[in-house]
Amino acid sequence: MTAQKNSSAFFKQSLGVRSRFLLGTALALILFCFLAVFFLYNREEAQLKEQAYAKTQLVMAAVEASRHYVREELRPAMYERFGKDFFLLPAMSTSYASRSIMDLFNQELPQYEYRRVAVNARNPDSEANMLEVGMIKRFRRNPELKNWQGVMTVTGDKQFMRFKPVYFQQSCMTCHGKPEDAPQELVERYGNQRGFGHQAGELAGVVAVGIPVQKAFSVIQNQATTTFLFLFIGASLFYAALAWIFNQVVVNNLRGVLHIFRGEVEDKRLQDFLPPIDPDKPRDEFQELTEAAVTMSEHLRHTKQELKNHAQNLEKTVARRTKALEHSQQLLEQKVMARNQELGALNRISELTTRAEGVHDVWQRVLAQTLDLIPAHGAGVYLLDQNQDVLVLRYAYNAGALPEEVANSCSVSEHSSRDNEQFKASITRALRAELCSTVTLAPEVSCSNIPISCRGRVLGVMSFIHKDPVDINEEQKELLLSIGRQIGIAVESLRDMHLLLHNKELLQTVFDGITDQLVLLDRDLRVQMVNQAYLRRYNVTLSDVLHRPCYEIHAGLDDICPDCSLPQVLEDKKPSSREVETSSGEIFLLHFYPIVNEDGEVENIIRYTHEITEQKKMDQKIQQTEKMVALGQVSSGIAHEINNPLGIILCYTDLLKRQLKESPQAVTDVDVIEQQARNCKKIVTDLLQFSKKQESPKSPEQINAIIQNVAQILRHQLHKNGIDFHLQLDPTLPLVVVSADKIQQVVVNLVLNAMQAVGEQGRIVVESFVQEEGRRVALAVWDNGPGVESSIRQKIFDPFYSTKRVGEGTGLGLSVSYGIIQDHGGEITLESEQGQWTRFIVSLPLEASLNVAQDTTRPSGE
Repeated sequence: MTAQKNSSAFFKQSLGVRSRFLLGTALALILFCFLAVFFLYNREEAQLKEQAYAKTQLVMAAVEASRHYVREELRPAMYERFGKDFFLLPAMSTSYASRSIMDLFNQELPQYEYRRVAVNARNPDSEANMLEVGMIKRFRRNPELKNWQGVMTVTGDKQFMRFKPVYFQQSCMTCHGKPEDAPQELVERYGNQRGFGHQAGELAGVVAVGIPVQKAFSVIQNQATTTFLFLFIGASLFYAALAWIFNQVVVNNLRGVLHIFRGEVEDKRLQDFLPPIDPDKPRDEFQELTEAAVTMSEHLRHTKQELKNHAQNLEKTVARRTKALEHSQQLLEQKVMARNQELGALNRISELTTRAEGVHDVWQRVLAQTLDLIPAHGAGVYLLDQNQDVLVLRYAYNAGALPEEVANSCSVSEHSSRDNEQFKASITRALRAELCSTVTLAPEVSCSNIPISCRGRVLGVMSFIHKDPVDINEEQKELLLSIGRQIGIAVESLRDMHLLLHNKELLQTVFDGITDQLVLLDRDLRVQMVNQAYLRRYNVTLSDVLHRPCYEIHAGLDDICPDCSLPQVLEDKKPSSREVETSSGEIFLLHFYPIVNEDGEVENIIRYTHEITEQKKMDQKIQQTEKMVALGQVSSGIAHEINNPLGIILCYTDLLKRQLKESPQAVTDVDVIEQQARNCKKIVTDLLQFSKKQESPKSPEQINAIIQNVAQILRHQLHKNGIDFHLQLDPTLPLVVVSADKIQQVVVNLVLNAMQAVGEQGRIVVESFVQEEGRRVALAVWDNGPGVESSIRQKIFDPFYSTKRVGEGTGLGLSVSYGIIQDHGGEITLESEQGQWTRFIVSLPLEASLNVAQDTTRPSGE
């Protein structure tokens, strides 16, 4: 950029107006010549391409007409005359016919080139070269492209080339589809490897037509060169004429004006440069320019003389002003030093008030700094007590003459001294945010009172003690007022800070006192505050979660959880709630409360989490109990209604079997009826057992012994099915007061269900253990079967509900087991991982068992 500026400055300095004008004109004429030749060359080239395109169009149309004749006229006629199996290559192949016609055409016009080529062509003469292969790839990449033409250099000469894609039609499939469908003559001539395996609509190759244009381009170039020479000669003649006219009209007159200015510099008579004025002849622009230049030059000479005279007087004036400025600068430096000292002290006071931890620290530090700025011996601070409407002395330094309290009023009792009256009046004025003059406090002691204010409200008064009479100037008064405002801001800030800390501690106490989890989130879902319940739940500290996104803390994700309700709360700006179940089976009720600012935007969200796992379990138990009671009543009625007809059916089956001894088939049919009736009888018995709470005798039993007894009963069946059966029993298990038969029935039902679930080659584990720190005894049956779907877990203990096929079970086994465990005051629960395992847990209370055991062992009459 710098080099370009230097070059431009050089031309402006070294070239005159005439040279720059002529140089610019020459460049413009040369540019015109080049542009004219350029447009002529492009126009001739475009016409040449249009003519070549028309010729290629003619050639392609002629060849396509011959191909159409062979395909549509000659080939069908040959098939009709000689049959479908007849094939004569010269007469029936469109490619062969078009190639033969163009060979004859090239004998007459050898400069034209026509090629119909393909990749892996049947005829080697029709194999595409590198240029044609490139065009085939282009058409394959751009199916919508139907034509391409342009000038290309082929074997050193320029040619106008035109390419068109060729696609296989259905009529081409006879010769280009499967080799076995092709005419025998074609296969024998070219073989069965090349030119086959194509489909209709597939790109077959390209048709290329080339026309030489080398000579035509040479003619165009010669015409362009000749045109440029003629234009250049004409431009040169025009340039010479223009240069002569410019020199006569412009340059000579400009030189006259230049002589005028040179004469002014050389102090010559300027009127001598003016041409003689003839009133009969009109003046041109250059004559007017010359007269203006003479007038301006005379004015410049007169002005120069005045400047010389003024310069002589200016030196004396500058000397006087310099001395005055030096004196003013000394005074200004003194004031600046004083102001800097005051500002430095004010900044230190501001810093001290900012770092102070209490009001007492403010008085002690700030007053020490202030006493260094003003001529005072001591100072005291009065703060306004709003309740008693008095000023109380909170801090004093070398200020024994100050009273402890001053009433907030200018009224004085009749026994007050005149000095005390003046002091109170000064204090009252300070309370009105006025800085009073120095007043006498005691003999040889005076004071000045400064208001302590914050945001237009007076909080107190500072009193400065003087031993000698002093006069506080306006700058010191303004400084003292600034100090008073600074101290007022500090006092108010400390009060607000203490109040804020107190409120924060109170809020945190309330926040932490809530036993449920509370989390405060911002708009970006970052944690701003949590309570102790949250920290205990996740075993973290406040620093572990503060200012971190909730989805990063709980899910380890980089973005919002897919099923999160918070974005919807941000959008709707309304409270929301939902239930969430964790992988460990805990159920939580989540409440989201948005906090909206004055602009209607959500600033924060409160997330309140309440665990309802036990509540849900209790609700399920209540629903299950109510369901069992209702179904028990229905089952009891149904069982009684069915039991009597079944007894009659069984009686009549016995009679029929005696009467039909001579008919074995009839006896067999009656046996089937009897067997099904007995099955119904068993179902009715189970219904009665399910509907009635039969009190069974209970006694202290060892759960391990009951489990081992069941294992002994079912061991043969388990071994027969190839099931891997294991016991994991706690040998320290205490006795439990139960009905051994009923508990054994429950264990048998659970093991049989597990056997049916695992099928053959499965695994079943029965274990016993102590729960809740010895307060309950439990047994569990685990299997590696397919598991239980979550959608049916709530219905697994319902009567008549079964996942087995029809005829394999009544659906009462788990219902009866559930009733037996309820009668024992226990619980039976299900855990399952679908596709992995299932586990039934039976839990019995130990305390109730001990009470029952004591009642059974207590002597009668006790």
